[in-house]
Amino acid sequence: MASFVLPNAERSSLATKLNDDVDTGYLKIYSGTYDTGTLLVSLPLPAKASNSVVDGVLTFGSITQQNATATGTAAYFKLFKTDGTTEVAHGDVSTSGATINLNTTSIVSGGPVAITSAAITVPAGT
Repeated sequence: MASFVLPNAERSSLATKLNDDVDTGYLKIYSGTYDTGTLLVSLPLPAKASNSVVDGVLTFGSITQQNATATGTAAYFKLFKTDGTTEVAHGDVSTSGATINLNTTSIVSGGPVAITSAAITVPAGT
């Protein structure tokens, strides 16, 4: 038997809280190592009503493409509240199989950065 388990209803409750926290917030993508990397792009997040929560998975609605402000290889993301400074969560980025999937991880200053999918899963337990 698992040592710690969250039922789907509780996982969904936590994902809904996360959705509330990042309502019209920001998704910021960085190069380098966590908390020492360079900010590559800041993308405004959609209103929480555009997102969905099912069985502990928060799936973001359409995130508007933005132009990068720096050049580098995308390594991680941070989610922020609407103030743009209060971090709510962070995680991995890639072109597939990550929490946040991009059109490319090779970011060029002035070039477009597009999110192809964004979903955060509250884990069921261990």
